[in-house]
Amino acid sequence: MKGLAVSIGAILAAALAAGGAHAQVIVQKPDMSVSAKDGRFTGYSAAVPLDLSTDTEKVTLTAKSVGTLENPTYALDLNLVQKPDDDRVGQRSMGVGASWNDREARVRSSVSKMFGFGILPRANYVRVSMDMDASQAIAVPGKVPVARANLRSSLTLDGKPIGSIAVGGGSTGDEGVDLSLTRPFDIPAEFTVSLRGAVNPREQQWRLQDSRLMVKLVKASW
Repeated sequence: MKGLAVSIGAILAAALAAGGAHAQVIVQKPDMSVSAKDGRFTGYSAAVPLDLSTDTEKVTLTAKSVGTLENPTYALDLNLVQKPDDDRVGQRSMGVGASWNDREARVRSSVSKMFGFGILPRANYVRVSMDMDASQAIAVPGKVPVARANLRSSLTLDGKPIGSIAVGGGSTGDEGVDLSLTRPFDIPAEFTVSLRGAVNPREQQWRLQDSRLMVKLVKASW
């Protein structure tokens, strides 16, 4: 349980450091669960969220421990979301996190920004986001870390999503492009076409990996 003590210490340090800038630190309701099979304990999940929000930012810090007592995985996640403001149309968010156990350590981050335009910028906007993920094997010393990044841009008109395009790649060699187009019709349904391709590092040729046509039924007014 040494790792759990380290996690709790890190949370308390962050809370104390934030105390000077925040009027109040709220410990939210813990989330705890256990699992069993054939009457035997097989695992657990415990999370403690802290609300460190300010007047302009919604901030949540969550500490989590999952797995078994012999092989637990610890995680810390920090998420910041800009609260709605009449003076600022664009909304931004950011998240960072880390998890570790005896086999692997992983870090991740995500950032996004909304850019409004037109007469109704809250209903017409472009959202740009970037996600990054990296992991390092602890059980295999000297192994090269695995890292990936994904950049996505999506368009919303009149409050309805129109489409998005994403470009991703990393050290694993499976760079690819995701393209989705959603066109709302007058009928209560949304049609989405999604294509994914990648470059084969050996043949140096682009190939189509996956193509999908999805239909989503939505509630109509009556």
